[in-house]
Amino acid sequence: MRGDAVDEVLSRLPHTWTADEAERIVQRFRESRPAVPKRLVSRLWQYWLQQCPDQPLFGDTEDDLALVLHARALGLRVPAGDPGTDDGPVARWVRRAREDAECGPLFPAPLAWGPKAALAPQVRAALPSSLVRAWVAGDEQGPVEVLVAGAGLPEIRQQVVQSALTTCLRVNGLGDPESGDFVGDHIGVGLIRVTAGLSGAQASLDIPSVFHARSVTVADAVSSTARGALRDFVSLLRSLAHETGLVEVADIAYADLVTYTQGMRALADRAAGERERAFLRAPRAAEDDGLVSLQPYLRTVRGQGASVGLEFSPDLFTTDAYMSVEQAHQRVLSQRLTMDARLRLDQLETEIEQLTADKRAYEQASEEERRTLWPATVLLVVRFDEATGRTIRLTEPEEVPTEKYYEVNVPHLIKIRKAWARRMRELVEQLETAVHRPHAPARQVAAGRFLDAALRGVVPDESPATERAFRAWCTEAAPMLWFEWRCALRRDGIAPEDVFTPHTVLISRYLPPTAEDAAVLFSHPYTLVDTARSAVLADAGRAVLVVRDATDHAEPAPADANGPSAQELWDELAALAEQPQVEEEFSRRFLEALRARPDGIARRMIEALQPSGPSAAEEDRIEAALRTAERHTSLGEGLDRALMAMRNEAFLTARECLDDIRTETQWQARVWLLRAIVECRAARLESREIPGLLGHQMPGLPDVALRALDEAGSADEEFTRGWLESLPEAGLDKGIRRLFQGLPRARASCKGDALNKVSPEREYAVWLFRNAVEYARLARQLDEAGEELAEHQEAVDAALAKLGRALEEILVGPYAGGSRGAAEELFEVLTGQEPPRYGRVAGR
Repeated sequence: MRGDAVDEVLSRLPHTWTADEAERIVQRFRESRPAVPKRLVSRLWQYWLQQCPDQPLFGDTEDDLALVLHARALGLRVPAGDPGTDDGPVARWVRRAREDAECGPLFPAPLAWGPKAALAPQVRAALPSSLVRAWVAGDEQGPVEVLVAGAGLPEIRQQVVQSALTTCLRVNGLGDPESGDFVGDHIGVGLIRVTAGLSGAQASLDIPSVFHARSVTVADAVSSTARGALRDFVSLLRSLAHETGLVEVADIAYADLVTYTQGMRALADRAAGERERAFLRAPRAAEDDGLVSLQPYLRTVRGQGASVGLEFSPDLFTTDAYMSVEQAHQRVLSQRLTMDARLRLDQLETEIEQLTADKRAYEQASEEERRTLWPATVLLVVRFDEATGRTIRLTEPEEVPTEKYYEVNVPHLIKIRKAWARRMRELVEQLETAVHRPHAPARQVAAGRFLDAALRGVVPDESPATERAFRAWCTEAAPMLWFEWRCALRRDGIAPEDVFTPHTVLISRYLPPTAEDAAVLFSHPYTLVDTARSAVLADAGRAVLVVRDATDHAEPAPADANGPSAQELWDELAALAEQPQVEEEFSRRFLEALRARPDGIARRMIEALQPSGPSAAEEDRIEAALRTAERHTSLGEGLDRALMAMRNEAFLTARECLDDIRTETQWQARVWLLRAIVECRAARLESREIPGLLGHQMPGLPDVALRALDEAGSADEEFTRGWLESLPEAGLDKGIRRLFQGLPRARASCKGDALNKVSPEREYAVWLFRNAVEYARLARQLDEAGEELAEHQEAVDAALAKLGRALEEILVGPYAGGSRGAAEELFEVLTGQEPPRYGRVAGR
């Protein structure tokens, strides 16, 4: 039956089909497998259930089972088929669809990858490895392809996967929205491959990392070429390798990679031409690191194509279950981030128009018009932060001459805002290209990622919503995928275990539909090949190249393995370490011991490096020194914390800090004077008004501020009188700094305590150690709070809710000393409000 005739039959309801028409539709289903469109499956499924549910539709062949599986994978309603409820043909095939023999996983059970496997010299490239290994293939112009193997630890995996996705979008963010090229990159579970092509300085759109919650705009140093984008990815890998030691990066020549790939094809062709012989490419010498590459499973027989592969129906990606997966996955790329970029673009364009119009009007005006229409000075009230593209309101306005404002400030502001508007415009266009348009690279990469994970039986490490949606879709689609692959390999005479191994991934080529072209979906198995570890067999009798490495034979490590115990190996290492000039031998034997007994050796290494805890008596002495230090440093730390709290308008905290200060009478006056300033700011008096009000004690001062001045006079009348007299002329900023002048620094404040046998040196050391520990805790607390931010652009109020507690403790908490610059800048960016700048004093 011609295609248009089949379409005509499918356009009618199944109960109107004749027996001949039904037979032709059945035949079309057989011919189309496994790429059967949803329309054909849906109509044929309806026909079976309505017209002949009491007999097999295909004569009790595998096609009956295939129809059940395709119907479920395409989101059609399939009966439960529970035993005892129905014994008809449909129910029997539904129950058979649950059997693992035909519809169960193709891949061997996942390996339990522990430290011993990660350190094993027999394996370098392993998908579940806790170590990430990358091979960078490059030429004289830079990197061409990056292959990353290993799942890695969660913290490492998140950074690598996010950077790889960003790089892929940058490379594949094509300027022509109508181009229909396949995306050749793969971002899978345990394996990543990103390529830049060979066109040298080819242009590509720059998409910044939209996965990092703190970055929403193109960085200044972002590259404009595919190779530059790939170089950024390599830089991240090298940085992780240097900082953590949990990532390894190896450089290989791209020419060597091409030569090896051509050699693999030549080997397959030779086996196909000489069917009576088999060829084995053994691993190279152990001292030769060689290269690792991703290679397709090439056929060793002629007439069936160069490599193993299947075409599936792209309707798999139109079901409600998959759309939930894609929407959850792509949400971080499109909705909130794109809207934020559009709003910022609108705001920037409006500001550019206003500034340009104002500048033109001022330049065209005569001198007399300028004196009449414009004031002599301009009061600046906001600051544009170039690093983040946000406008921050100044606490204290800045006054500049009008002529200087239009000659210097305005052109500079226009230039900055035009650059940011250009970036925002590109970002919006790039996100549209990467997500929404028909041949969007983001959709292609996501489809390949999830199809590979479904076939391999692994779950991508993403958001909980994505994981839940993926598991639901996988339950529907995976049995059909496994079944069709079994049937295809059986027809080609290929054993499934020769293709589906622990080092196999499925690379997909998916193009969504357009107005002119139908969607297509291809799936090809690829394997990791390590020239120094993998053996490659080319045998026409197996019909495909067979690749074997150590992961094919890996087994769980026995609990009672033979050989020396961890303690014996450790004792030998301890004895060897005492000998001179044994660095190389010690390193070699330490690595061997770690491979043999990773848990035991690691535990003893931690015990050796970890200092023993103090005794009870020593703990008491440390506690006494800490109490003494807190008492002696109360003045400096209390004033500093109170000042910071006041600048951030945390007036209750500022009062508590000042109340808790215990110091000598000579310094108490300064505490009360700062309390007077705090009370004035708490009463919402303007900063510029406070010096005059306090200096002359004018009406309008809060009663609590007047009481604080009285207390200060009682504590040190001479200092208080001199400070108040000079305050109106000096200003608030200089007045606050004078309160801190002459205060004893922490080193001088720690005087020791003879009664408790605490020396000044010990007291100062305990104080320094306490602060170092607290600063580290605060930094870790802020980092942990940052992890709670969404992977997409976070709304300001939501970000403040998640970061607020950590920022508060850093800025005004009990340990607010030390460096706060980064936290202050982050607070400014999030709130868009610059805190007062008065009273900046050097750290103690």
